Amino acid sequence: MNPFITTGYAGPEYFCDRIEETKALTDLLMNGNNVALMSPRRYGKTDLIRHCFGQKEISEKYCTFIIDIYSTKSLAEMTERMGKSILGLGNPKTTLDEIFAYLSNAEKPCLVAIDEFQQITNYADKNVEATLRTYIQYCPNAKFVFSGSHREMMGSMFTSSARPFYQSATIINLPPIREELYAEFCKKHFAAAGKCLDDEVVPELYKRFDGTTFYLQKVMNILFMRTNEGETCVKERIADAIDYIIDFSADTYEDLLYQLPEKQKQIIQAIALEGKAKKITSRVFVRKYALSSASSVNSAVKGLLEKGLLNCSRGVYQVYDMFFATWLTERYMK
Repeated sequence: MNPFITTGYAGPEYFCDRIEETKALTDLLMNGNNVALMSPRRYGKTDLIRHCFGQKEISEKYCTFIIDIYSTKSLAEMTERMGKSILGLGNPKTTLDEIFAYLSNAEKPCLVAIDEFQQITNYADKNVEATLRTYIQYCPNAKFVFSGSHREMMGSMFTSSARPFYQSATIINLPPIREELYAEFCKKHFAAAGKCLDDEVVPELYKRFDGTTFYLQKVMNILFMRTNEGETCVKERIADAIDYIIDFSADTYEDLLYQLPEKQKQIIQAIALEGKAKKITSRVFVRKYALSSASSVNSAVKGLLEKGLLNCSRGVYQVYDMFFATWLTERYMK
């Protein structure tokens, strides 16, 4: 089995580090706290929750549920998703009363993780936050993990005194996996398979992808696959591994770019080339990438954010898919 898992959680043997975060999350939940877990997407929040729920002290004493609401568009859809996970029923007629009655009367205390919790702010329904807060507040038999990838939205929900979830959860901001610990993890698995990993590989890869777990694992998976027993994997192989991954998606990326309006196409190319783009409406940025105007940049960026092709944190813009960003950069350079 390739030890560098790229989808889902395969158990503690293949889970890197997060010792401190696992202990913190476990201790808080077992001591009656709700938790708001925040980080950019693809940092491994959901796997951390699964790892935490798999700890003996939790798995033996609690009923645990993980509900992903990223694709939901209304409170009704969220309720249906919760009903399917908690009650085992995917019935659109399921109500929050039924779900929380079950949680309140379960034989064991319950832990419920709601993934991409900030999605509720996009629902057209009125008073969603207040409604959910009321149900949660009067369900002492269940504690909740509110997991979210938009720190600004999540932060506002839990730190603004004007919002229903104000001070209702302990906030944990999940950092990237520490480079030295990830390097140790990688070397251990290479050695177990009779392979060797050069010291320069992980630092080079970590720098390339800002320590984002998904991309580290994806590339390491390919490097492990393409290193034979008795061989040493060196950093020069990283570029080939990335190209190997991107080649499978090249046609999809080409179609995606083709479908974008011209101004959105220009700005996403510019941001990809910049890597981390700041002050994108400044005269310097507009001139550097031959963009038409600051107002057109604003309009294009808004559309790209809505499509999920860009992300923005503290005024810094990046192409969401780092492999797509690499493809855009290489395409431009050809």
